[in-house]
Amino acid sequence: MVELILRTVRDDDDFRAFNAALYSVFLEEPQDDETELSRKITDFDRMFGFHDGNRWVATAGDYRKQVNLPGDAQVPVAAVTAVTVSPAHRRRGLLTRMMRHQLDGIRDRGTEALAMLFASETAIYGRFGYGSASQNVVLSGQVRDLGFRPEVELGDGSVSETDAETLLSVGPAIYDRAIAGLPGRMNRPAAWWNYQIHDNDERRKDSGRIRFALHHEADGTPSGYAVYRPKSDWAATGPNGTLHIGEVRATNPRAYARMWRFLLEIDLIRSIKYDGAAIDEPLRYLVADQRALQCEVVDGIFVRLVEVDRALALRRYGAPVDIVVGVHDEFCPWNTGSFRLRGDLDGAACERTTAPADLTMSARDLGAVYLGGTSVAQLVAAGLVDEHTPGSAHRAAAAFGWPVAPAIPDHF
Repeated sequence: MVELILRTVRDDDDFRAFNAALYSVFLEEPQDDETELSRKITDFDRMFGFHDGNRWVATAGDYRKQVNLPGDAQVPVAAVTAVTVSPAHRRRGLLTRMMRHQLDGIRDRGTEALAMLFASETAIYGRFGYGSASQNVVLSGQVRDLGFRPEVELGDGSVSETDAETLLSVGPAIYDRAIAGLPGRMNRPAAWWNYQIHDNDERRKDSGRIRFALHHEADGTPSGYAVYRPKSDWAATGPNGTLHIGEVRATNPRAYARMWRFLLEIDLIRSIKYDGAAIDEPLRYLVADQRALQCEVVDGIFVRLVEVDRALALRRYGAPVDIVVGVHDEFCPWNTGSFRLRGDLDGAACERTTAPADLTMSARDLGAVYLGGTSVAQLVAAGLVDEHTPGSAHRAAAAFGWPVAPAIPDHF
């Protein structure tokens, strides 16, 4: 049997081979232009896998990103990506070894206290301590049925179509203001913007050419934008186009509402589909007939606390809390133990303790509650978290909960 070597990506040619291998497992063909854009957001020393001397047979990696936590903090996170094992090399423990190598490396770097990923198959990552921490919502509906409630105010701003260059000149500032305080959202440096709005034949085939629109306040200040793809279609009765919406951001509610009215009134469009919505997306409350806006809820981002005490001290808490949390973590045994967590809206501290635990949970379930999207009390009711001190589950649920639901970041 050929010896497999665990190593990092070495150079541009090696990265292209690495990229081709992961695309193959995802049953896709690599695009040269997307590979070049991906290269600009990639650190080779964070991309690794198993190589047999001729080709990559397993891949994994992570990006350097910043993520919003409950409260005002935006902290470093390892955004895990490119996890694949070729069909010919399954059942050999390669995935487990890569996860072990990666989490050890994140801990050794000391930069990030947590890791996040999107799961292609949700049953895979729980055994590595990743918990489903947010929900993604796909919104869809017929535009004729999506009128707004009569009291919705659109303000006196205006919306117009624009080009990529203009969007890139004003969009980042709007984005940064719009996502402030939204748990789960990540920063978007210039290279990520270029990757996010890139257009090619592969991206167009299912949803049309990418387009952009900007909202300006009455004084000319840019305050909102939309990224969307109209897909033309015709039925026997006339136009039947679909608007695939990638993103809608605004710095105030009136700009947000007017952006959506613009999108819902585009000529020849009869239906919309919005893949990137949050579970509490404001559009759901603007429409007069909420049933007309269909809402498909699926899992979003998965969270893994690499160092429990550091990670718990990074976020803020919705209610004052002083509890001892017992953690069992088979995959990262350095996290196993009891931790005293004290925190509120102004800050938090967490330290190891020998005191008896008020609650005991797995690293996976601690990741699930970390962003405030999963209730500790629900996990107790499901038998997944043990409550040793009566009332501690409700206190923890109030503390870990947050007024704004966590939302998914850009896909990575």
